[in-house]
Amino acid sequence: MIGIHPIHRRLAQIQMKAEMVGYDQLTQEDQVELRHCLIVNGQLVRRLDELKQLSFIAYTVDDRDWQHEICKQIEELEAKMI
Repeated sequence: MIGIHPIHRRLAQIQMKAEMVGYDQLTQEDQVELRHCLIVNGQLVRRLDELKQLSFIAYTVDDRDWQHEICKQIEELEAKMI
Protein backbone atom coordinates (compact mmCIF):
# COMPACT_ATOMS: atom_id res chain seq x y z
CA MET A 1 0.00 0.00 0.00
CA ILE A 2 1.22 3.46 -0.84
CA GLY A 3 -0.24 5.90 1.61
CA ILE A 4 -0.50 9.63 1.43
CA HIS A 5 -0.35 11.30 4.80
CA PRO A 6 -2.52 14.43 5.14
CA ILE A 7 0.72 16.42 5.45
CA HIS A 8 1.87 15.16 2.06
CA ARG A 9 -1.47 16.07 0.51
CA ARG A 10 -1.28 19.61 1.95
CA LEU A 11 2.33 19.97 0.75
CA ALA A 12 1.17 19.07 -2.74
CA GLN A 13 -1.64 21.65 -2.58
CA ILE A 14 0.69 24.44 -1.49
CA GLN A 15 3.26 23.43 -4.11
CA MET A 16 0.63 23.54 -6.89
CA LYS A 17 -0.49 26.97 -5.69
CA ALA A 18 3.13 28.15 -5.64
CA GLU A 19 3.61 26.95 -9.22
CA MET A 20 0.66 29.08 -10.29
CA VAL A 21 1.50 32.27 -8.38
CA GLY A 22 5.19 31.80 -7.58
CA TYR A 23 6.76 30.83 -4.26
CA ASP A 24 7.57 34.45 -3.53
CA GLN A 25 3.87 35.31 -3.90
CA LEU A 26 2.56 32.81 -1.35
CA THR A 27 0.68 34.42 1.51
CA GLN A 28 2.34 34.59 4.90
CA GLU A 29 -0.19 31.97 6.08
CA ASP A 30 0.78 29.61 3.25
CA GLN A 31 4.48 30.13 3.97
CA VAL A 32 3.97 29.29 7.65
CA GLU A 33 1.90 26.23 6.74
CA LEU A 34 4.49 25.12 4.18
CA ARG A 35 7.24 25.37 6.81
CA HIS A 36 5.09 23.41 9.28
CA CYS A 37 4.34 20.70 6.70
CA LEU A 38 8.02 20.36 5.83
CA ILE A 39 8.95 19.95 9.50
CA VAL A 40 6.24 17.33 10.12
CA ASN A 41 7.17 15.52 6.90
CA GLY A 42 10.81 15.36 8.00
CA GLN A 43 9.78 13.98 11.38
CA LEU A 44 7.57 11.31 9.77
CA VAL A 45 10.27 10.19 7.36
CA ARG A 46 12.94 10.17 10.07
CA ARG A 47 10.75 8.14 12.48
CA LEU A 48 9.76 5.61 9.82
CA ASP A 49 13.39 5.19 8.74
CA GLU A 50 14.49 4.75 12.38
CA LEU A 51 11.86 2.08 12.98
CA LYS A 52 12.77 0.19 9.81
CA GLN A 53 16.44 0.24 10.75
CA LEU A 54 15.61 -0.99 14.25
CA SER A 55 13.46 -3.73 12.76
CA PHE A 56 16.38 -4.87 10.65
CA ILE A 57 18.65 -4.88 13.70
CA ALA A 58 16.08 -6.90 15.65
CA TYR A 59 15.88 -9.35 12.73
CA THR A 60 19.67 -9.56 12.56
CA VAL A 61 20.02 -10.41 16.25
CA ASP A 62 17.02 -12.76 15.97
CA ASP A 63 14.96 -10.95 18.60
CA ARG A 64 11.46 -11.76 17.32
CA ASP A 65 9.61 -10.09 20.19
CA TRP A 66 11.47 -6.83 19.68
CA GLN A 67 10.97 -7.04 15.93
CA HIS A 68 7.22 -7.60 16.33
CA GLU A 69 7.01 -4.63 18.69
CA ILE A 70 8.82 -2.43 16.16
CA CYS A 71 6.67 -3.70 13.29
CA LYS A 72 3.58 -2.82 15.31
CA GLN A 73 4.87 0.74 15.65
CA ILE A 74 5.55 0.88 11.90
CA GLU A 75 2.03 -0.35 11.17
CA GLU A 76 0.53 2.25 13.53
CA LEU A 77 2.48 5.02 11.81
CA GLU A 78 1.55 3.78 8.34
CA ALA A 79 -2.12 3.46 9.37
CA LYS A 80 -2.20 7.23 9.76
CA MET A 81 -1.53 7.48 6.04
CA ILE A 82 -4.73 7.64 4.07
